[in-house]
Amino acid sequence: MFQILEQGKPGMGRGKSEAVDIVVVGGGGAGLVAALAAAEGGAQVVVLEKAKDVTFSNTARSGGMIMAAGTRFQRAAGIQETPDDLARDIFARNSHQSDPEVTMALCRTAPRLVEWLVDRWGVRLEFVQDFKYPGHSQFRMHAPPSRTGRELITQLWEAVEAHPRILFVPHTAVERLLTGPGGEVRGVVAVTQGREEIPARSVILACNGFGANRELVRKYIPDMAEAYYFGGVGNTGEAILWGLELGADLAYMDAYQAHATVAYPHGTLVTWAVVVHGGIIVNRKGQRFANEDIGYSSFARHVLRQEEGLAYVIFDQRILALTRSFAELRESLEAGAIRGPFETLSALAEALRIDGPGLAETVSAYNRAMRGEGLDPLGRREGHPLSAPYYGVQVTGALFHTQGGLRVNANVQVLRENQPIPGLYAAGGSAAGISGHGPDGYLSGNGLLSALGLGYIAGSHASRALARA
Repeated sequence: MFQILEQGKPGMGRGKSEAVDIVVVGGGGAGLVAALAAAEGGAQVVVLEKAKDVTFSNTARSGGMIMAAGTRFQRAAGIQETPDDLARDIFARNSHQSDPEVTMALCRTAPRLVEWLVDRWGVRLEFVQDFKYPGHSQFRMHAPPSRTGRELITQLWEAVEAHPRILFVPHTAVERLLTGPGGEVRGVVAVTQGREEIPARSVILACNGFGANRELVRKYIPDMAEAYYFGGVGNTGEAILWGLELGADLAYMDAYQAHATVAYPHGTLVTWAVVVHGGIIVNRKGQRFANEDIGYSSFARHVLRQEEGLAYVIFDQRILALTRSFAELRESLEAGAIRGPFETLSALAEALRIDGPGLAETVSAYNRAMRGEGLDPLGRREGHPLSAPYYGVQVTGALFHTQGGLRVNANVQVLRENQPIPGLYAAGGSAAGISGHGPDGYLSGNGLLSALGLGYIAGSHASRALARA
């Protein structure tokens, strides 16, 4: 089909290849879904991934939770809602800052996407109804049995590998876009040991955001410039820079998803389900410092403002039992990040090296509020009294992924002065997301819906455009 195939080794070719239908830049969740959607529409697709495999992607590092309102899995659980209900929660979270057309397009695509993944590609997804993330008015998460993005990305990659119209080429970076005289995109230049021009009728940028590019983070998200980065190391913002060279519009570059409970120094994630089920977060004085109901993205900034940027998640045996199904929690246990069980709060405080009397007073006040004996001092409404035996883990706030990028329309075409750039699409972290500005508008699931949903729309639209042409 083109030169890198003929060489027998990805990227060994030099010179110019024959044109392909669609080149997808990036082999994470957005890129793999885009490739499957495009190939289903009859296109020949090449996926170029600069890492050696897909486990470096942000999708692989996620909890694998795909939010969708109106799926048959919801209805089977007795839940009746529509995509508009999901959109209302997204807009409520981001104060109506996200692009309404793109947000609605994703919400309306989501149920079709989930059922398509299950029915067409055999992706194993379960309906999650044992807890709701903050901001969600209904159960609407769909996740692999392990509740890990690694399982999700592995299933997507297996579907891509088996498809006769998709070529997945790892360890092959893209250096730049090929353009025509009118600024239209006509392919890419790929690089490994040599350079190769790969002409294409459409290019889908799916190489995530710029979380691993410290220079861009300092420029657009100074609050996170020195924060621990928990995302894929390949997320260095090339797609955004290529778009800028073409005069593309940017949007929401200050937006990001952070997480408040990365175990430190172990580097494992403590699932936020621990907090949702009643866990609290305190500082070295044993005091709570913010309302945990705001969610893990917004809460991360509060953690980073504490002494040395550290805080402590406090929970009990009941919560441990409820969250053992999360691979993230099991990894933290295996790493030795979680301390316990302790029969007294003073013993737990000593193990964590935090103030014992302060912790005891904090837990007492929290428990009274959760029993309905008064208002929570910080306004928390969702929770559960804590009781012995107790557990704790030292955590820090971290940057997970950026939510700003190239502005796209409802067809996921990249915009330049409000007009589509011919031949160019952007999905996932390469595109502006639906979280508005900053970290506070991030609703759990926004990132993965933007990755898979925008990828699905881009691949479908690009293949239809080719068929019409």
